[in-house]
Amino acid sequence: MIGKFLNNYEIDEIIEEGGMSTVYLGIHKYLKNKVAVKMLNPVLQKNPQYKKRFLNEAKLLSRLSHPGIITLFDYIENDAGVFIITEYVKGQTLDEYVDLVTGPVPQSRAVKIIIQVLDAIAYMHSKDIIHRDIKPSNIMIKPDDTIKLIDFGIAKHLQKNQALMTQGGAKIGTTIFMSPQQVKGKVLDRRTDIYSIGATLFYVLTGQYPYDKALSEYDIYNKIVREEFPDPAKYYVGVSDKMRAIIKKATENQPLKRYQACEEFSIDLLSTQKKKTKPANLPLQTRIIDAAEPGIKKLKRNTGFRQNLILLMTAITFTAVIVSGLYFLSQKDERRVIGNDTYLLKGDSLSAPKIESLNYGEIVKVLKKPSDSEIEKPWFKIKSLRNHIGYVYKDNLEISHAFVQINTIMGNSVAGTLIPAQFKKALRNYYVENRLYNKNKTAWKIFPENKKSFEMNTVAFGDYNDNGKKDFAALLNNIKTKKTQLLIIFDNGETFSVKTDNDVKIKMLKKGRRGGRWFLGKMLKRKNDKGKIYEAKRYDYLTKDAILLYKIKTKENIIYLYDKEEKMLKFYSQSL
Repeated sequence: MIGKFLNNYEIDEIIEEGGMSTVYLGIHKYLKNKVAVKMLNPVLQKNPQYKKRFLNEAKLLSRLSHPGIITLFDYIENDAGVFIITEYVKGQTLDEYVDLVTGPVPQSRAVKIIIQVLDAIAYMHSKDIIHRDIKPSNIMIKPDDTIKLIDFGIAKHLQKNQALMTQGGAKIGTTIFMSPQQVKGKVLDRRTDIYSIGATLFYVLTGQYPYDKALSEYDIYNKIVREEFPDPAKYYVGVSDKMRAIIKKATENQPLKRYQACEEFSIDLLSTQKKKTKPANLPLQTRIIDAAEPGIKKLKRNTGFRQNLILLMTAITFTAVIVSGLYFLSQKDERRVIGNDTYLLKGDSLSAPKIESLNYGEIVKVLKKPSDSEIEKPWFKIKSLRNHIGYVYKDNLEISHAFVQINTIMGNSVAGTLIPAQFKKALRNYYVENRLYNKNKTAWKIFPENKKSFEMNTVAFGDYNDNGKKDFAALLNNIKTKKTQLLIIFDNGETFSVKTDNDVKIKMLKKGRRGGRWFLGKMLKRKNDKGKIYEAKRYDYLTKDAILLYKIKTKENIIYLYDKEEKMLKFYSQSL
């Protein structure tokens, strides 16, 4: 679809890909305004049920007009496919925002976000529509901190004073944020959305999912149905008791025990924002007077008193400086987790028992640094958000300033969790050395896809310098100029970069038979039927891992192979 026109809209790039649909960025041919173009998966277009659901989403959106809900512009069916055109929302999904930018969101800010979600959902409920799939990835947060609900694929209209039962008792929605009734395929009403908002609030405040995503769907279903909703304070100690009570009420297993309306939920959230002024600790009969007031004699202070007072004030000031300094150090001595698959360990060894998993971007408090004599290098002793104390390998942590610079390179949440810490640090060094940052931000991004290693992607891992260690290759895309470069980072931090087309994908090719035969620049001399000698390309197995770059528009394959002796990156076009 990229480069083609849908009515007056040119399809410019992919915003998001999913199993049911793909969302593209569309630009109006004349007005140049941007829109989001959602296309139903061509395979699913042949299924009347999916096509009906897609149309239902457009119909429901056409009935809604609210600042917290995306605006529908058009619904199109033609030979190219089935499309929904909506406003384009600039920002990040809430899960990306928490995962990549903030970590646990401070309570006051979390309230402002969720209040907007509740207001939008309350408006939907007033139109007798329930959402059924409220989750962080369906909430966009814009640069001005306003939100937009963006996906209404399984929203449903209710008949007046009636609840909804999913067809055939089917479980529709995203498991982790489902209410118990939704999990069981039972009758649903507005309170299923309230449960999902409560679960979303849990995620925003803790930076964690309420259930381990590594669990099977069956295990998560059982936990939702049979157990109480998790206590957020066990995941992040910064959650207040009042907020714990609000989340508990929103996520009660029995709908009658939950908030019965979004407005009720909002009132309790707003009550956490009220600042109480502490009354002065003075009895009513106390009178503050000035010594110069008539009838009041000035107190005479002797020299000894004055000297003692000066000494006392000096001691107090010195103590205050020391205490405030210690407090400052304790508050500021923090790091951000930059590694994927990072664990808090009981000891300073990779073989030590695991205490818990630490998420990318999570803030931890440093108790001992690797330079401290009490612990051996290269380990930090830290305290996690959940108040657990243990050890983390030093390469998996960075100071906040460096994390911000690393994080701005990550074009999506997949990048943050897929790219190992050592290559995140090397990426930052490359960006600093090549002046790709502007006020700690960059237009050069990496947008990896969650695919298997043998599939085309925008990142590829392999042993490109043939030393038995993993190296990293990535396509860097400039979101402003649309330029692209292929960057290779070796395990020792050495880098190579080449400019390339902007519509390309890469993957790693294994050396030897597993990687297949490729043209590597050598020619053969052969004779044709008439005895005339001609040259033909010779195809060989790879002597080391290589990068295959595929140009989508021209369908050209290019092999990039590192020459260790010449310290050069060589390339070979595979065009016939």
